[in-house]
Amino acid sequence: MKHHVDLVNLIPKSLSNETHQDSEPSLAIDAHDSDVIVATAFTPIPPGPNAPYYISVNGGATWTLNSVLPGQGFAGTADVTVAFDRSGHNLYVGYLRGDNVNLAVDRTAAPAGPGITNLEGRSGVDQPFTKSTTVRKGPDHGKDRLYVGLNDFGAPGGRTSTIDVALDAASAAPVFKSVRIEARATPGQDGPQVRPAVHADGVVYAAFYAWRTNAATIGTDIVVVRDDDWGAGAAPFTALVDPGDGKPGMRVATNVTIRWNDFLGQQRQAGNLAIAVDPTRSARVYLAWCDGLVGSGTYTLHVRRSGDAGRHWTGDLIAVPNGTNVGLAVNEDGHVGLLYQQVTGSGAAQRWETHFRHSHDHGATWDDLTLASTPATTPAKTFDPYIGDYAMLIALRDDFYGVFCANNTPDLANFPHGVKFQRNVDFPSRTLRGVNGVTIITPSIDPFFFRYRRHEDRISDEHGERETRGVVVRNLRYERVDIGELEIGEGAGDRREPHERKGRELAEIAEEIARLVGRLRRLGDH
Repeated sequence: MKHHVDLVNLIPKSLSNETHQDSEPSLAIDAHDSDVIVATAFTPIPPGPNAPYYISVNGGATWTLNSVLPGQGFAGTADVTVAFDRSGHNLYVGYLRGDNVNLAVDRTAAPAGPGITNLEGRSGVDQPFTKSTTVRKGPDHGKDRLYVGLNDFGAPGGRTSTIDVALDAASAAPVFKSVRIEARATPGQDGPQVRPAVHADGVVYAAFYAWRTNAATIGTDIVVVRDDDWGAGAAPFTALVDPGDGKPGMRVATNVTIRWNDFLGQQRQAGNLAIAVDPTRSARVYLAWCDGLVGSGTYTLHVRRSGDAGRHWTGDLIAVPNGTNVGLAVNEDGHVGLLYQQVTGSGAAQRWETHFRHSHDHGATWDDLTLASTPATTPAKTFDPYIGDYAMLIALRDDFYGVFCANNTPDLANFPHGVKFQRNVDFPSRTLRGVNGVTIITPSIDPFFFRYRRHEDRISDEHGERETRGVVVRNLRYERVDIGELEIGEGAGDRREPHERKGRELAEIAEEIARLVGRLRRLGDH
């Protein structure tokens, strides 16, 4: 299968002198204008009261910083994730402020603009993970749904796995409900990772580490919960019941072990988690997690699939030793993408390999692309996390977009499919250069953005050709390129009928027109 990969270092040229440990990235893409992309990492812009996020208005080719998040600390923000709604009107940011580590959930309708609105906040929260969509039909058509998975130490009984839900997040004063999704006893808390996944038909999943013991070695279950109506009912996230004990939340794995602050290549490990639902069929959901102990050689990344809305799960589709920072996403053809980082080698020769893998057959077979292979022992860690407690992968239409952090030495041998730097570099000498283009800068940790396309896309007219998403426009005649094969899934009713494909294609045309209008408006502004 033909593919094309673009890989870009996010640090702007104006920050070519920086040597900060810019770790723990996240990513969001405007579904109506995929040229507009927002990313985050631990990047401070002192002096000033506001922390930044990265923004691109040309599909990830170049990036700038927009400092609008209140409460900047030494690393900008603490944990931070971003999500656009499906309408393309709003960007949501869930983060821990850098100055006091309190939760803030903010919204902006102009991500490149100077302002942002706070929607909620409180203390005693860890690792907010933000997802959003827009209702497409029914009485709530047009309303934004917002889900922030987090570990809330204020939850009663130590059942800390929580999702903050706002069913009308774009309203002037959204109402949030903190939903406790842990139904079983804990030793005082669950793990920090709570990951939501939202389908357009209103089915919402979430996965979390359900701690059962809390000692030097932690015993934990891997649990998935589900809600079939946006989390709007009287008992949200209780639709999936485990037959083993009759309680909400399916235990996909039980009594697995992790160790708090186990280390792979200077990166702390205490588990890692991702979940993604197939947009073509809400009953098909993919789950990835890490368990085991680094020192004993058992630390492993697992990927599994359910075809019946989480009731039953396959065995491992993939098992990756010493893998972490996992991301999962499914595109509109039902193809699944997998992002992870893996430590290879030993001692001073250890390396962080960043892999993107793609499957067109629901995980039976996988392509494997190594995006980066960088030193794991240099530079020395200055704080935790070293490269981040997560990376991120998103699917939009046919394509996959991702972000990860790694050593930024500009050595093309470290990037098998090529790389573009915005900051000043000298590839022949494999050195970073300062703003003046001369001073040699010490290597550090930077965020990298990538886009994976299954084919080359372009827009063609009398003035030549330029790249865009999977369409060709010639003299106002629409031609779809590489629609993709008919998918047949695991259950009855999963075959896409011709009228369903046609409806999807018409929706794509409308979204493409909106994207091109947005581009023309920005060109007009210049």
